[in-house]
Amino acid sequence: MPSLRPALLAVVALAIFACICASLRIERNAAEARAATAEVALKHATAELARLRSSSAAAAPTTAAVAPAACDCGGAATAPPPPPPLSAEDARLHGAIAQVANPRGEFMLGLVNDVMMCTNRKTCWWNGGNILETFLQAAQRLNLRSYLIVTLDDETERFCRGFSSASYTVPSLRMEIPVPKAQQGSRGANMISTLKYDLLQRILGWGYSVLVVDLDVVFLKDPFEHLYRDADVEGSTDGFTRNWAMGSLGSVHEPKMGWGAGGLYVQHFTLNVGCAFFRPTPNAIELLRRVGSRLARESGWDQQIFNQELFLKSHGEYNGSKASVRVMDHLKWVNSKVYFFSERRRFLPGRPTEDKDLPVMVHMNYHADKHKRMLCVWARYGPKGEIGACDKFPEGS
Repeated sequence: MPSLRPALLAVVALAIFACICASLRIERNAAEARAATAEVALKHATAELARLRSSSAAAAPTTAAVAPAACDCGGAATAPPPPPPLSAEDARLHGAIAQVANPRGEFMLGLVNDVMMCTNRKTCWWNGGNILETFLQAAQRLNLRSYLIVTLDDETERFCRGFSSASYTVPSLRMEIPVPKAQQGSRGANMISTLKYDLLQRILGWGYSVLVVDLDVVFLKDPFEHLYRDADVEGSTDGFTRNWAMGSLGSVHEPKMGWGAGGLYVQHFTLNVGCAFFRPTPNAIELLRRVGSRLARESGWDQQIFNQELFLKSHGEYNGSKASVRVMDHLKWVNSKVYFFSERRRFLPGRPTEDKDLPVMVHMNYHADKHKRMLCVWARYGPKGEIGACDKFPEGS
């Protein structure tokens, strides 16, 4: 038996050696598999990085439409047709925008006719006063340059040119824009307001962002320094408290329902298209297309139709616009009901105002005596600094 011990030890040693070799082979195979997987992952990552860089370059702001790349779809590569050339009127508009847009590709747009100058007292319901002039005075004081006034008649265009000086030029463009037949015969300001949706749709299609404004707004700060730019539409609100402006949950209670008596709902005020910022996104363009299409075929207040298309949820056969919304701070982008009524103690009686508490603008959308209140805000915060200039005005008109 003793003679068998060396042979047995040799067999055990060989078995151990074989196990070690098998283990090493398994580990080597696993390492090779991991290396192959890593190589494949690296190739995919490199391809994805190239795609993202290409997408980023394609998404960079441009001032003109860019045709997509030619497609190789299994047959001969054919280049897509070039975008149609701009009409003469659109070419003029495109050129004017290119001159005023800021480095971000943004500008402010206002549409105006002689009603805003109150040349005919029968058509200006605010008891007289040149709203356009006061708007331009505020823009000049802030040295705003990234804006364009689209004038709809010769008299208004002459006024803008006459307001210009050697040190400050009003960027204006005379255009002929027909009022949709469905809106003809409505109030003058409403007819003008309906014109902006098709215009905005075209401008966003060129890659520009637009802050569209009514003229009964007094700007006190550069608006482009107070935008977030994180939504399709960033708009001022008609709300006059925080909850009405930003939205809140309300509840109902039906006692007959017993345990299921309660229910919640969301409520907020409408956005005001008299001061709203649109980014050149597909959803924003689609929203404007919907509003413009409805205004072309049905009589209605554009503000109401805009908010219906913006906020009405998809349901049944109806597919909503999907546009995302940011509501501007109602204490910075201030409507006149906030200024003269709900937050009156914040602004009136007049007292020195720190810059952090200074509104970006005040919009006279809630009051008929628009121009008088524009003048008081101008006197309150303008060069004269008459801090009590607005104290005499009541909460309502």
